[in-house]
Amino acid sequence: MTFEIQVKNLTKKYPNGIKALNGVDLQIKKGHLFALLGPNGAGKSTLVRILTTLIHKDSGSFSIGGISPEHNFSQMQKYIGVALQDNELDPNETVVSLLRFQGQLFGMTNKQAQARAERLIDLFKLNTEQNKKAGKLSGGNKRRLHCALALVHKPKVLFLDEPTVGMDPQARHMFWDVITDLNTNEKVTILLTTQYLEEADKYASEMAMIIDGNIQYTGDIAKFKDMMHPNKNTSLEESYLTYLNTLTNIENN
Repeated sequence: MTFEIQVKNLTKKYPNGIKALNGVDLQIKKGHLFALLGPNGAGKSTLVRILTTLIHKDSGSFSIGGISPEHNFSQMQKYIGVALQDNELDPNETVVSLLRFQGQLFGMTNKQAQARAERLIDLFKLNTEQNKKAGKLSGGNKRRLHCALALVHKPKVLFLDEPTVGMDPQARHMFWDVITDLNTNEKVTILLTTQYLEEADKYASEMAMIIDGNIQYTGDIAKFKDMMHPNKNTSLEESYLTYLNTLTNIENN
C-alpha cells in the first residue's frame, strides 16, 4: 500500500509556550478519504497548517506524494489543494474572476483558466453566483468557492478544514457528491477535519484522533467504533464522546 502522506515525529511549540504537536506520526494511504478528529485546541489546525506549508514545524519531517517541502516547495504547492476556514477572499472580485485568476497563477492560459472556472462553477452549483462579488456571498457559498479555488489546478491531495460550516443541508449534500466523486473516480486523497462527526462517519474510511498534540488513535473508523462499543451498532459521534469521557475519567482518578 502506497502512503500519500507520511508524517514522522512532528513537533510544534508556539511562542506563548503551548505545545501544539508532541511528536506526531501519521500515515495516510493514497486515494483514501481520511478524517482528522479531536476537540478544539487539540492540534488539528496546527497539523494541517504545517502539512500545507502555511506554518513551520519545529522538528520532525513529512512528505506528500513523496515530495518534501524543504526540497521542492513549488512542486508541493502544485500537488496539494487547500480549503481552510479562514481563507481570505478578495471581497471586490467576482466568483468567476477569482477562479480564473487562480488558474492563471498556476500557469494556465486565459482560455484554459476560463474553461476551468466555468467547469468548477458548474460543479459547485455557483452558476447564479458567478458574477457576484465574493463579499456579497452567503457563508455557505463562500465555503463552496473556497473548495472550488482549491481544485482549480487539479491537485492530487486535498485538505479540507471544516468544509461544510455555514452550508444548508442541500448544499452539504451537493458538496459531498462532488468530493466523493473526486475521491472515488479521480483517486484524490482527502484529509478532512470536521466537527460534524456524522459526515466523517458516512464518507471517511479511516481516521486519526488527536488530543493535546498527541495521536491517540489511528486506523479504521469501523474498528474504532467496535473498540468503544463491542458488538453494538453505534455512531462515530457516540464512540467519540465515549472515548473522550474515558480519558477524562482516567485523568480525574
